[in-house]
Amino acid sequence: MSTHEHTAGAPRLNVSRWAYRLLMFAAAVQLGRALLGVNVSAVAVCGVAAAVAALAVSASALRRSGPAAWSPGTVAAAALLGVHIWSLTVDAPGASGTWGTVGSAAAVGYLAISAYAAAVRRSARWAPVFTAGILVGGLLAPLPALAWGTGGTGGTGGTGTTCANSGCTTPFAVPLPIPQTLTPTSTDATTDNYTLNEQQANLSVIPGKTTPMWTYNGTWPGPVIKSTAGRQVKVHVVNNLGISTTTHLHGAHVAPSSDGVPTDLVAPGQARDYVYPNTGESARTQWYHDHSNDQTGKNVYMGLAGMYLIGDSQEQALNLPSGAYDVPLVIQDRSFNADGTLKYAPTDSDYRTGWMGDTLFVNGAPQPYYQVSARKYRFRVLNGSNARYYSFSLSNGANLTQVGTEAGLLSKPYPQTSIKLAPGERADVVADFSAVPAGSSVTLRNDQGWNGATDIMRFDVGSKVTDTSTVPATLRPFTPLAASAVTTRRTFTIDQDRSSGMWTFNGQMYDPNRTDATVPLGATEEWTFDNRSGQDHPIHSHDINFQAVSGTSTTGPNAEWKETINVPSWSSVTYRVSFPDYKGTYVFHCHILEHEDHMLMGQFKVV
Repeated sequence: MSTHEHTAGAPRLNVSRWAYRLLMFAAAVQLGRALLGVNVSAVAVCGVAAAVAALAVSASALRRSGPAAWSPGTVAAAALLGVHIWSLTVDAPGASGTWGTVGSAAAVGYLAISAYAAAVRRSARWAPVFTAGILVGGLLAPLPALAWGTGGTGGTGGTGTTCANSGCTTPFAVPLPIPQTLTPTSTDATTDNYTLNEQQANLSVIPGKTTPMWTYNGTWPGPVIKSTAGRQVKVHVVNNLGISTTTHLHGAHVAPSSDGVPTDLVAPGQARDYVYPNTGESARTQWYHDHSNDQTGKNVYMGLAGMYLIGDSQEQALNLPSGAYDVPLVIQDRSFNADGTLKYAPTDSDYRTGWMGDTLFVNGAPQPYYQVSARKYRFRVLNGSNARYYSFSLSNGANLTQVGTEAGLLSKPYPQTSIKLAPGERADVVADFSAVPAGSSVTLRNDQGWNGATDIMRFDVGSKVTDTSTVPATLRPFTPLAASAVTTRRTFTIDQDRSSGMWTFNGQMYDPNRTDATVPLGATEEWTFDNRSGQDHPIHSHDINFQAVSGTSTTGPNAEWKETINVPSWSSVTYRVSFPDYKGTYVFHCHILEHEDHMLMGQFKVV
């Protein structure tokens, strides 16, 4: 008996011929978008795997008669189709490759394969309908309105051409800009004084468009402030924007009055002096950014971020690459509307996954190239993105030798072929191009790239030059905090309130009037962050450095001093920390900025 013959009395499938053709065409359109679209990403891979699984479950449904309408395969198809519709209507505007997109891809794959199987089985003349759907889908692939959920896809850039990202940028078409070093307005025996003007600037960051951005001193990223350990820096920040702001020096050991906590706002037209003593801090890579309550994500996305470097004599004695061979790399992602304006419109889904742009920038340039000599370079790598994780590697498989974290130099170099950074983390790395043939190129890649966000920048290697720099076997002594010194242990459980969608520590949303931990001055404690949320969370504590002592993120460089560390989903991380000076109130929070803005923040008070 053929697959479409029915036994006596068996009910036929209640699907009309035209409805079936429409379903087949729609499935083929979506499959065509995946196969022929320029925007194919890891989501498509997930979709293929899920589709194969769905096809295996429903194999019997393709062979049975009427009762197959209630087979597991048909039920699975209906469920996947429901997820598909949900992801297109709810999740797609800002999803970033989670259940909505995987479910969508699985549904597309299942429907396309089953429709094709039915087309071949019923009549050969149906096959052109399926084929036409694939071709139409391929042509429609770049349109954001039909895109699978991949956070912040933005517009097409308005050029009318097929673009791999909303800015219509071409990889490796522009040179890497080096952020300018800010010059002090004045100096005296103890202090260097600087001025930062928060102002709107119309910048050319994508081809043929002008993008209004919120900047420090008119540049994105802001200028680099270079300081010296033990020498005080005073930064006069003038707010010339139409919003209230606060400036946080991420990683600084400072008094609460200069910490830039979320509620310590500076109104438009006003100014504030932030004092950074740089005491108790060795050489390290820090960054400054806006930290306004509930608005950090948008304000940083609009451009309010820049690097702050501390140097010392110990670092200089190591003879690491320096001067023109010590290069800051501020890595961020952005999406754009068709008129060139930044697209930042988080949905409820984005407040779970975080907002991710579809165009990668380094120092404000889209996927730039950088001309290097065949020698060693030191790169200060900052993950300045709102929510995107990066796993950095070189296309030739060479090592990136990590010599520092955001808390300063490590005890020894760590050669690695891949370095993972969560939002807010930094890695101080040395890359050696001396063995790369002149005239060839090496690409810095992101092995966790979604939506084509894989190639970050390209190094174009020139001839050899004299290189007297070194990477010593010993960098900076590391003395762990003793377990015997711990007086208090605290646990902060990370979860999401199901009714409001807000994030919580220990079931509580951020409240600036509540203190979540009161710590005696001079105490040593252990804090455990127990992540029950199903999402990763990079935890950052203001004012303090800590030593991670247990958890899946505590190996290699992460086992030494840190001030931001990733807590994987359904896992926990425990760190040991001391509070040697500075009484007052500080915050700790997730550094996925949409999580922070959606209340995943707490307060501790040193007394």
